[in-house]
Amino acid sequence: MTSDQNPSQSINISGGQLSNVQIGGQAGRNLNISQAQQIGDGGEEKPLSSADVVTLLDQLKTLIESADLPASEKEKAVRSIDTTKDEVQTNEPDKEFAAKNLQRATKVLKEAGETVEAGTNLWQKVTPILETVSPWLGVATGFLI
Repeated sequence: MTSDQNPSQSINISGGQLSNVQIGGQAGRNLNISQAQQIGDGGEEKPLSSADVVTLLDQLKTLIESADLPASEKEKAVRSIDTTKDEVQTNEPDKEFAAKNLQRATKVLKEAGETVEAGTNLWQKVTPILETVSPWLGVATGFLI
């Protein structure tokens, strides 16, 4: 291949959910990058309702209450989750307010998890719930995690 010819490169990813993905490459002079994102491909997924979010918050609260964490840390996290849940159940929830309260709860869990070995296992159980709830709140998962 001469230096004037562009090498052909192609990446195709389909049929799954990706988050925090970076795709890159190394190229010479003429690098062209295009990215397309297809949203709502007609799959079976339906948006979460307020009731779904409340159910997930209840699961999160149960996980925290049963975790081997200091009582004061549990109380802080549960209080923040209860405040989030109360907001989600209003007629017109302030999702930003709810997200910030949920972020407070996750911050408490992170800090407790750094000092308590049981926190790591808890964090692995909590993360999928946060990943599910974050789009409903209109925030990136990284905001909560």
